[in-house]
Amino acid sequence: MKNSLPKIATVLLAISAVAFMGLSVSAYFGRPNPAAEMSEPILSDFKFESTIGETVSWTVTPNVGQNKNPKTVTNPYEAVLWAYKEKAARLTAETNEMNAHTQTMRDQVTQVRTDQQVDIAAIEKRISELKQYVVAADAQLFQQSQELQRLSVETMGVRVETGKRREDVTRLQSELVELRNNRFGLQENIRVLTDRLLRLQLANQDLELRLNLLNSQLEQ
Repeated sequence: MKNSLPKIATVLLAISAVAFMGLSVSAYFGRPNPAAEMSEPILSDFKFESTIGETVSWTVTPNVGQNKNPKTVTNPYEAVLWAYKEKAARLTAETNEMNAHTQTMRDQVTQVRTDQQVDIAAIEKRISELKQYVVAADAQLFQQSQELQRLSVETMGVRVETGKRREDVTRLQSELVELRNNRFGLQENIRVLTDRLLRLQLANQDLELRLNLLNSQLEQ
C-alpha cells in the first residue's frame, strides 16, 4: 500500500499537468482578438495606433467627448481595456447628465402641472363669474326688453293721441278760418243794415218834419 501511493500521486500529478496544459492552450487560443475588438462599432469613437521601436506601444485617442488626450499603453489588450473604461466613463457621465436633465424636466413638468392646476382653477372661477354675469345680463336684457315693449306701446298711444290732436288742430283751424269768413260777412251785413238804418232814420226825420209842417199849416 505504501509503494502504491507514490505511483498514484505521480499519475495524479501527470493528469493535473496535462489538464493545466490543456487549459493554458485553451485560454491562449480562446482569448479575444484585440484587433477585432478595436474594429467593433462600440469603439468607433477611438483611434488606435501602434508604434514599433525597441518596444511596441499603443496609443488610444478619443474622437468624441471633452477629453481627447491620447493614452499610451504597452499592449493592445490594455489599449482596448482603457478604451472600454473610457467609453464606460463617458457613457456614465452622459447617463448622469441625462438623469439630471430628466429630473429637471420632471420638476418642470410637475411645476407646469401645478401651474396648470392653478390656471385651471382661475379659469373655472372666471367661467363661473362670466356665467353669473351672463345670467344677470340676460335678466337685465329681459327687463329692458319688457320696458322697451311697454314704452313702445305707450309711444304708439301717444302717437295716436298726437295724430288725433293734430286732426283736431287742423279742424279747429278750418273752423277758425270759416268763423273769420263768417265774421267778415256779418260785419258786411251790419254795415249794410246800419246804412239802411241811417237812411230810415233820416227818412223818418224828414217825415216828422213834414208832419210837423203840415200840422202847423192846418192850425193856421
